[in-house]
Amino acid sequence: MTERTEKIQTSDGAMEVFIARPDGEGPFPIVIQFMDALGMREELREHARRTARWGYYVLAPDLFYRAGLKGPLDFSDPNGRQQIMAAMSALTDTLVTRDAEATLALAAGDAAAATGRIGLYGFCMGGRLTLVLCQALGERVAAAASLHPGGLVSGEPNSPHRHLDRVKAELYFGIADQDPSATPEQMAELEKALKAHNVAYQLEWHPGARHGYTMQSRRDVYQEAAAEKVRDRMEALFARKLA
Repeated sequence: MTERTEKIQTSDGAMEVFIARPDGEGPFPIVIQFMDALGMREELREHARRTARWGYYVLAPDLFYRAGLKGPLDFSDPNGRQQIMAAMSALTDTLVTRDAEATLALAAGDAAAATGRIGLYGFCMGGRLTLVLCQALGERVAAAASLHPGGLVSGEPNSPHRHLDRVKAELYFGIADQDPSATPEQMAELEKALKAHNVAYQLEWHPGARHGYTMQSRRDVYQEAAAEKVRDRMEALFARKLA
């Protein structure tokens, strides 16, 4: 395993990007990992390493660089919660699209990164951003996984489920059935929109799982069975679409 952290200078500051890939020359298909709201931290770097071991060039950008926040952030602490919510609110879809494009430009300078279609996945807010980027990047994305996402369906004009006309990726949604940010009603609305746009997808409910179930550090919500199942689903999806 080869890994490193790079810094990209953007118009808003310096964004760190963690990169993990197998040893060897490659080239390896590109996969971007989108963080949850608890900030970039070792746990997310380990998720990126696990995905890289499947044979991918994984990039994990730290999207909270504009706010100057470093994980792990504590949502249970009132001050930490306030910081998280402010950073999330400031992180618009346009800014994340710009960050994703800068991340891909970084990979383009590395011969170990393949030039074909890419994969995406994300946790929590990153699950929402995964769908946003499938729309923004269109044909470039072949496969994407949205894990315990929130905010996929809302009454806002920019709700991701309202903007699926450019999505060409095959999608997987790993939904916790105890997650108030992804209710059955919201997921029914999402599926209706996906079908209307002929998007290939699997939406899977994980019984007894709560929001954040993939994060081992969160002992109150981590569910190993669900976490490993979505890893298997994601591995199979990427193997099928990124080969």
